Amino acid sequence: MSSLTERLNLFIEPVIGVVFLLLWINAEVGRTHEPGFFVGLGLYAVAIAVCRLLPVVSLAIIGGVPLLQFAGVLSAPESTTWPIYEAALVVGFVVALSATSRIRWAALAVGAVQAVTIGIVLVWVGDWASWTGGTSLLLLGVPIGATQLTIGLTALGGVLYLLAWGAGAALHAGSRRRAERQALAEAEAALVAADFELRSVRERSELAQEVHDVLAHSLTVVVAVADGSRYLRASDAAASLSEPSEPGELPEQEAVPEPDAIPEQTDEALRRIADTARSALTDLRGLLEGLHDDGTRPQPGLAGIDALVERVSLTGMTVRLERLGEPGSLTPAQELSVYRIVQESLTNALKHGGSRPAASVSLAWSGDGLVLTVTSAACAVPEAGAATAGRTFGIRGMTDRARLAGGWLTAARDEAEGAFVVTASIPAYSTVERRAAGVAA
Repeated sequence: MSSLTERLNLFIEPVIGVVFLLLWINAEVGRTHEPGFFVGLGLYAVAIAVCRLLPVVSLAIIGGVPLLQFAGVLSAPESTTWPIYEAALVVGFVVALSATSRIRWAALAVGAVQAVTIGIVLVWVGDWASWTGGTSLLLLGVPIGATQLTIGLTALGGVLYLLAWGAGAALHAGSRRRAERQALAEAEAALVAADFELRSVRERSELAQEVHDVLAHSLTVVVAVADGSRYLRASDAAASLSEPSEPGELPEQEAVPEPDAIPEQTDEALRRIADTARSALTDLRGLLEGLHDDGTRPQPGLAGIDALVERVSLTGMTVRLERLGEPGSLTPAQELSVYRIVQESLTNALKHGGSRPAASVSLAWSGDGLVLTVTSAACAVPEAGAATAGRTFGIRGMTDRARLAGGWLTAARDEAEGAFVVTASIPAYSTVERRAAGVAA
């Protein structure tokens, strides 16, 4: 709709120019026989028609026609033809409305020049005094000379042109302000959309991290326990087949063991598999439901680390937990970060720790906060591909969690001892308050 309006606006001035020309021809045909008048009339009609598309040409015409009349090239205005100068008002208005800033100010200068020229032409080339009935002010009866009359007509023409130019400039300024407000509104809408997209991306990233932390750990435990259960049953079956039979006695067909004959260790392992799988499903369900609530669902913290270590130990992994110092105060978000870092570190140690995985977890409290260290036994370097990508994602996630908790994290192999060490420092809540108070001071 706006483009159609802009295209229609291009025809407004040409139509006005044609109407201006036809009306003046109709008014002066048979009364004026000077060809110079019709040349000037045609030039003014062209100036109106192209004032939006070619403003410089229009300004040259309205400034040049009075000069040509003063020089005698065009016919001098008569008592009935001098109002054609009103074309300058239309040109000044349109140029101030639609032209660039430089041309707009040039139009103001051209208007001043042509006002002076018109005043001189009307008095000294034409016969303005006889047209108006004398050289005295009609109301006051005060006689005035030609010079004063020229100055008065120049001032009147200048004021009229200035009013027309000012109206166009005011409309241009209003249109520009509307365009700026619209651009500002569009920019604000774009910023709102960008902020929404950014928050969506951040939420998806946090969701991906949570899914990785929950499922990677739980499913790793499931796989480890399931493999251990399978190997245990295979070992029991091989031991039963290796027992010697009585001399001369044919081996009987193996009977299917009753449920009570399943080894107690296998039953316990299968139970752990079910419990861990159910725990993973519960965590995932709560995670997804958290996208629709206010995020107040319970989250694991420091109190859950003991259960986490116990659950990992049931897979056959040796885990030693050590607590040092007087526990300080962490925010729930910081405690969740510590829990997830320990969980991810133990998961990586279990996945890449070989046949005898082992790890030690140290929670050392000091005045400034908590120093967490997770040391795992020598791990095989993961092959390139998906395993490396997954491990990198886990380490990057741990680093981000530590940073968002206000601390830092490093994860690297200790070449001297051949162990993989994850070290994180999380500032205590009181330390954060002191730092904030120091900055405020």
